[in-house]
Amino acid sequence: MPRSSEEILGPARTELARGRPRAALKELEQARAELLANADLDGLKELLELARAIKTLAPADTKARERLLAATEEGIESLAPGTVVELAETPSERTPPAEPRVSFTPYGLVSTEQIFAPARAEIERQNTRRALRLLEKARRKLLARADVDGLGELIELAQRLPIAKPRHAARQKRLVDATQQNVRYLGRRNAIKAGETWSDPFATARPKTKLPTLPPMTRREKLIAAAIVVVLAGGITTWALVKRAPQRAVHAIQCPTGQQGSPTWSPDGKQIAFAKNGECGTQIMVMPAAGGPLRTVTSHFGELPDWSPDGHEILYRSKDGFSVVAVPGGERRLIREDDGDMGASWSRDGEWIAFTHGKLPLTDLSGAIYPYKSTLYVMRRDGRKATRIIGHACDPGTPSWRPGSGELSFACSGHFSGIYVYRQSDGKLLRFASVPFDNTAYVPRNVSWSPDGREVAFGRNGVEVASRKTDTSPGDLLPPPIAQVGLPGSATIDVAWSPDGKQIAFSVINSGSDDGLYTIDRDGSHRRRLVAF
Repeated sequence: MPRSSEEILGPARTELARGRPRAALKELEQARAELLANADLDGLKELLELARAIKTLAPADTKARERLLAATEEGIESLAPGTVVELAETPSERTPPAEPRVSFTPYGLVSTEQIFAPARAEIERQNTRRALRLLEKARRKLLARADVDGLGELIELAQRLPIAKPRHAARQKRLVDATQQNVRYLGRRNAIKAGETWSDPFATARPKTKLPTLPPMTRREKLIAAAIVVVLAGGITTWALVKRAPQRAVHAIQCPTGQQGSPTWSPDGKQIAFAKNGECGTQIMVMPAAGGPLRTVTSHFGELPDWSPDGHEILYRSKDGFSVVAVPGGERRLIREDDGDMGASWSRDGEWIAFTHGKLPLTDLSGAIYPYKSTLYVMRRDGRKATRIIGHACDPGTPSWRPGSGELSFACSGHFSGIYVYRQSDGKLLRFASVPFDNTAYVPRNVSWSPDGREVAFGRNGVEVASRKTDTSPGDLLPPPIAQVGLPGSATIDVAWSPDGKQIAFSVINSGSDDGLYTIDRDGSHRRRLVAF
């Protein structure tokens, strides 16, 4: 005899009562198959209402819930064609969903809930160690975009974590302390900019002091001892906060963070240089192409590196412009001051440097995009004789020199959407491939040529490769990506073709757990993550 709908849906209700949406979705999926086999129309409608009541945060759970709703509605339609599935309340009575709080980063819009989603999923699985590691990654992202509210939410999440092991308690304390210092620094910086008086939000905090067991004392002696303890504790706490807060602010100013990734190969193909957050902000690091230990070559801020053709130096964007540092590391040499945030690249003979002056587009909380204008220049390797060659008609991205020629290539946006080549011999601008960059904020920051100069790789919805034959019309589609990573529209992917043409190195940021430095074969096989960000 078939079971009743109450018996079938019982396990799912139990998981919902425990606050476990992922387990509840699995139970509902099993219940749907049994109810459909029993032709229980009322049970399927009841299942539909239960599924709609589940609140999910992790993207994978949200997709599973949507698939369950669609499959249940199809089952109801198959049992009773023409049935209109009504919601539990009318649209006018339904409370509009709260808009997720989002902040702008130079790499696209990402909500605070998306940043917290991986950590929340691990908290739900009761995996404290991984939850602490993901919360630390979330702290760095929130600090990079100055999200004070998100950092406050992170403190609450960290303090509510169930701690069972001493090492987890120590990591939790370090995470909370670091987040509190970040909130102090951002609050103080914002107050200075606004000309307001800054007050420490944690200045009134008092440590939980456990008094030792004392011999019997009089009431007066107890009051005096308690007063002394309170005064000492308050003085020590105040001294520590006053002394540490300025040091933390100075540390954050001296150690800024920028875009990680942007790999570049050494001329012999044995090493890869890239930008990564280290002990003091974002630095240029070098590692073996086959994987191995990292070596920092800069002593101050550095991003968007490019290896010189002779293999002796690395060109990168520093805090005040474009700088060069020797590959073994040491003092940097500033060759040109620049206040933009685009990159530069060496010519094949190492005598010229092409660079883009400009900034990434700015997106406000409403989603409106205000693109900055960028221009393309060429200068000598020592920074002299800078000449503008392309204005801001297409807002070019970071340039790349085409092998075997003096041509420059870059991505354009807007009306000129696509990959273009600038021929210096006659000053003509030619379109190499029509690529529909729909949103100015997501135009690739760089393109990379194959060693034979026939194909160009870039990052968009993954690692994509275009050749001259793809230049047909603006509406045509490119071949599918050879590596699909991250979420379309949110991940930023930078690519670099190896000198032998057999591999492509690429970096991914703003994609959650997929962030890191990868290598992949030209045909899309043997994908391997070398470093996690």
